[in-house]
Amino acid sequence: MRVSALVVSALVLVGMTGCSGSEDLGEPVAACTPPPTISAPSDIPADVPWPDAVALTKAQVKKKFVALEGFSQRSVEGLFEGVRPDITESGFDIINTDYEGFEAELYIAKGTGLAGIVSMREGPCDGYVKVNVIYDPLETAAGREAVRKTRKLSGEG
Repeated sequence: MRVSALVVSALVLVGMTGCSGSEDLGEPVAACTPPPTISAPSDIPADVPWPDAVALTKAQVKKKFVALEGFSQRSVEGLFEGVRPDITESGFDIINTDYEGFEAELYIAKGTGLAGIVSMREGPCDGYVKVNVIYDPLETAAGREAVRKTRKLSGEG
């Protein structure tokens, strides 16, 4: 029994030091590097609410939607509060929110025919927050109805 506990302890110690990159065993450092940043593609619509404090790492521009991904060194709380004015200045309404501290979402709409979400999650590395923006023109009657219902339920319309 003692031998297996010793083996488990040794494996845990080796695992911790193998990732640390540091000789000081007191404070292991996670080996994590945020993804490289990219320039925004020219075909992204001008009114996509991309926060200034967020570095862009992926962009997918399709016929029906735009999906952007990036990261920031601001906290989820800081981004959640800081992104709100950017969104409303871009002509969007915030039609619903969800804030849990380590993650948050802002559901947005412009009129009845455009909607999206700005989501923020701690990670991919310690001290970073991953940000995703989905921008969807909702060119269908079902999409416009979903926006109308969300606005009504949230008190926006």
